[in-house]
Amino acid sequence: MEMYLENMKNLRSQMHVIEEDAAIRSIDEQKQKTLVETLEKELQQVRSETKQFIEEVEEMAKTRAHINSEIAEKQTKLSSMQKESFTLSQTLELLQQEMVILSAKIKEKRSYYSKITEELNIKLKEQQDWLNSHKQKMMEDARLVEEYPIKPMDNHIDGNASIILAKIASLENMGHEMGGRYEDLMTQLESAKNKLEEVEAKRSDINIASSKSKELVEQLKHQIESVPSPLKEKDDNALEEEYKDLMADKAREMEYLHSLEDQINQLEGISQVVTCQCGEEYRVELMDKS
Repeated sequence: MEMYLENMKNLRSQMHVIEEDAAIRSIDEQKQKTLVETLEKELQQVRSETKQFIEEVEEMAKTRAHINSEIAEKQTKLSSMQKESFTLSQTLELLQQEMVILSAKIKEKRSYYSKITEELNIKLKEQQDWLNSHKQKMMEDARLVEEYPIKPMDNHIDGNASIILAKIASLENMGHEMGGRYEDLMTQLESAKNKLEEVEAKRSDINIASSKSKELVEQLKHQIESVPSPLKEKDDNALEEEYKDLMADKAREMEYLHSLEDQINQLEGISQVVTCQCGEEYRVELMDKS
């Protein structure tokens, strides 16, 4: 009986120890389960952050590509505007030179025509005075012959009178001829004045074209000045260096993503052996939920 009691006592002691071990194992199992759940949550969060980071990197790459495209387009446009401005400046300079030359020619022609007109007027006045004086003298001689005739010399007087009248007629014809020449000269002078007016009109057109060219050059200069200074200062080498820096940043970002993937793979490789209350053992591993 005593042995039976002793055995029962030992059995109860062993059962108590087993119950304590089972409770401890249950606590450890719960801790391990909690740890596994925590690791799974962290893994899911890392995957979510990685996905978001990849999306941000792709969006950043698209934005940078768009910015690079805009920079290249503005650089091309700026170069074209600078070439156009240079061409217009040269055209404007040539127009100004042509205006100076044309103004000098117009001034020279005007002075020449004024001088010719003045000389023609002086010569015409001199010839008219000479013609009038000779005509008046001949008229007086003819009048004297008519007033004081000498009979024995009638034939001689008639001959002199005829000569005088012929000279008067010749002088009148000369006057008419000189008048015709004067009219021709005045016609030529008027034609020259018309040509001068045409030249003046052309110069006015050139002035208008020059003014428009100046306005266009000013507009181009204003557009060039409106371009941001950093963009104007950048050249092809600077843009290439910036592109290389962007590609290096992208490479570093990809390297960081690979390191995150390696960490995820390491977390997925974690496993733990758990012993159940019934005494059986089983392995707990993180499952891929992607």
